Amino acid sequence: MRFEQVTVVGVGLIGGSFALAVRQAGMATRITGWNGGASIDAARRSGVIDAVEESFAQGRRCEADLVYLAAPVGGIIEFLRTRGSQLKPGAIVTDAGSSKREICRAAKSLPPELAFIGGHPMAGSHNAGVEVATAELFHGAAYALVTNGLGEESGAVRAIEEIVRGIGGRPIFISAEEHDRAVARTSQAPQLVSTALALAIFGTGDDEVFELTGGGLKDMTRLAESRWSVWEDVCRTNSDEIAAALDESIAEMEAARKAISTGDFGGLRDIFRAANELVTRFHARRGENASSTTTR
Repeated sequence: MRFEQVTVVGVGLIGGSFALAVRQAGMATRITGWNGGASIDAARRSGVIDAVEESFAQGRRCEADLVYLAAPVGGIIEFLRTRGSQLKPGAIVTDAGSSKREICRAAKSLPPELAFIGGHPMAGSHNAGVEVATAELFHGAAYALVTNGLGEESGAVRAIEEIVRGIGGRPIFISAEEHDRAVARTSQAPQLVSTALALAIFGTGDDEVFELTGGGLKDMTRLAESRWSVWEDVCRTNSDEIAAALDESIAEMEAARKAISTGDFGGLRDIFRAANELVTRFHARRGENASSTTTR
């Protein structure tokens, strides 16, 4: 699989890593990028992309065979609704957005001669920007693919599946609804729990809190360093599932709070044991050692 031109819209951590990975895998003759501002020039100077994609700003047709949308979710939706007429007939469009229902709905506005496959790599970092992009980002990572009405045997879907495998990812076909329900629990609620935990602990202003910390707290609050600019659109477009996931987490925390406040340590023991068993089964399914695995 090789494309004459790949265009990345949103050349930050994910978009930049995709460009580097596709180049390393030999899947693109030329890679262009577009997202405005100084960061795109930095991506060009560092060799992440070959050139800045000027066609969108100039109102011309983009000659990309593959368009990879790695902007924030709101930017992806806007691009799909406003830039489809500038894409070359026969081009494949895919994205890396963290919520899928709203993006897939917006993709229905694309001209029929374009193929859209929704995507979401379960890889990333609390850091952002093309400066931290790496070709290895997707290695071993699950990569959700939403065919959005296309059959899994269509040429466009097979092409995206091959690309995902080529950059080291594990393609997982899933519906937009299933995706948004799952990631609300595996990614988005954990982000908000980490944020709340950081506020509760570090917001006290007590010097002792900053002295008496260990690796566990660092792991649990690392996500709290994530930028709101990245998360705002995710929260807006998947609010119902995130709220439900938080309700589930709050119910479990309330059960633990009640047990410890009433001295029901047998009940608290059962909570620990149930969690131990579930986490052990989770890591066994992934082929990991639970004792040596930290939160991503």
